[in-house]
Amino acid sequence: TMATGWAAFGIAESGGMFGADVVSFTTANPTILIDGYILDNRQVREDTNSQDWTLISSTVEDGWIIVEATRKLDTGDTQDHTIRNDSELWGPPSRIIAAWGDMEFVSYHGDNRARASVRFFADPSSSSSSESDVLLDVLEKKSDGYFDVVHDAYDIPAQTTTYKYLCKSFDELKDQFVGDVSNTDVIMIGATPIITKEARQFIHHYIVTAIPSCKNSGNEGIDYFTREHIYGWTPGDHGMVLPDNVGFPLFDSGRNQAILIEMHYNNPKKISGITDFSGVRFHYTSTPRQYDAGIIQLGDPFLGLRGVKINDGFTQHDFTCDGKCSSTFLDQPVTVIMERLHMHKTGTRMVNEVIRGGEVFHTAKVEVFDFDQQGGFQPQQDAYQLQAGDSFRTTCYYKDGTVFKEGSQEEMCIGFMLYYPAKKFAGFPFVCPYPGRFPCAEEYVSTDLSDYEGLGREFGTPGKIQLSNDTLFSLPQPPVTSIEPPSPSNSNTDEKMPPSAPVTSTSTQATENPTSTSKAGQATESPTSKAESAKVNCLFVIALSSAAVLFITYV
Repeated sequence: TMATGWAAFGIAESGGMFGADVVSFTTANPTILIDGYILDNRQVREDTNSQDWTLISSTVEDGWIIVEATRKLDTGDTQDHTIRNDSELWGPPSRIIAAWGDMEFVSYHGDNRARASVRFFADPSSSSSSESDVLLDVLEKKSDGYFDVVHDAYDIPAQTTTYKYLCKSFDELKDQFVGDVSNTDVIMIGATPIITKEARQFIHHYIVTAIPSCKNSGNEGIDYFTREHIYGWTPGDHGMVLPDNVGFPLFDSGRNQAILIEMHYNNPKKISGITDFSGVRFHYTSTPRQYDAGIIQLGDPFLGLRGVKINDGFTQHDFTCDGKCSSTFLDQPVTVIMERLHMHKTGTRMVNEVIRGGEVFHTAKVEVFDFDQQGGFQPQQDAYQLQAGDSFRTTCYYKDGTVFKEGSQEEMCIGFMLYYPAKKFAGFPFVCPYPGRFPCAEEYVSTDLSDYEGLGREFGTPGKIQLSNDTLFSLPQPPVTSIEPPSPSNSNTDEKMPPSAPVTSTSTQATENPTSTSKAGQATESPTSKAESAKVNCLFVIALSSAAVLFITYV
């Protein structure tokens, strides 16, 4: 980093400081690193379990701080985040942050900060630098084309909360398709958000569903139970890519002849004069895929608690879906490849559990929820299978909550599971609860917690957990010949190159790679398993900002 006092790097749970696992270096103590973490405030707490970063070398020269250090991917430390295999594009990337300054000790960084979404285990031959570029590159190669559903100059109202419904039918979209495409030849393989710069700060989130038609497609005109969820955007989302054997068929039945985008605008300052052209780009193929995708919605997807007050202080809200629901929809095991956890501003932690035989079989969670960074948190996890009889428990924790409702300053608690093959019962998609329909009842319990400890967080607590591997994560010193840092903006400082320093790294046999699942009960080779079975020595160069460059190798 271009600094003379200190530098810090972090593995960010949601993409910002809250919930981050950080390591810091100061020029006042150039022989040590401080392993730390951050919870709900901006206070960096020192890791009291163990100091898991090992300093290899440091250089402070010509206005640059260069640090080389190593750390295990999985330290087994509850005050660290595990660095997971993030190569599969239908899973989330790793999120990193950095900060630096000229004082002798770590202090408020001001504008000296940066963040990025990266894939540590990505194909090293890829030339794409950003997560958005990576997704677009893959979708362009695998799709036959794309079509856009966007607003045509929508004036955002000068009011706090607005829901706008944008609907397009196949007949309205068919001119965008490549060649002679019928309404049975469109299989969605991914989606990317189109968010205009002017409107970005006003878009709270949006939900995309397939519906029978655009007639009466507003909030009151469409039965929620007939909507098939196919995509959703919240802050921090770059888009979605499905596995090569999975897709969402569109326009091939009476239930999905149109696409509806439910756009939620948040305008608390009631600013007028903002026109929006945002929407979604859908990437499609005309080649049928082996499995249809589906999205299970859990918790309170239909706002059955609308108007129910959330008490002040810390509160816990549990939504439990009985196993009879999965038994109704599932005639065979299905594979879950991704989950999203959604709350609003007062949410502090969220957990989605699959319960099998009375025991928790799978857990997806966000320890420190931060809506502004990732409003639909996507945990890094391996694919797993659901079986008939599995029950679900979705738990949302709030601090000084408001009320359950649609508004920007109000609250929700919804879990989403992207899975295949899609299952329906009597034409209805797999959702729980289904009020008054099918044996998909749900039990709701709210609990006032006496203190912070009631949140049940594991991250940031004392103690160690079992290690899963011993692979090293390495931050080598950059060579002077490999990159020219861009000159700082809004600065009178002369552009300086980082001083020359050797890159030290070691090639070694990669650890065993998890397999993915393509058929119920049948494991197949991951797309990256062949590459990772060989010796690897990969270097990533990430320009976090004009004053910070991150060089990464993993072995």
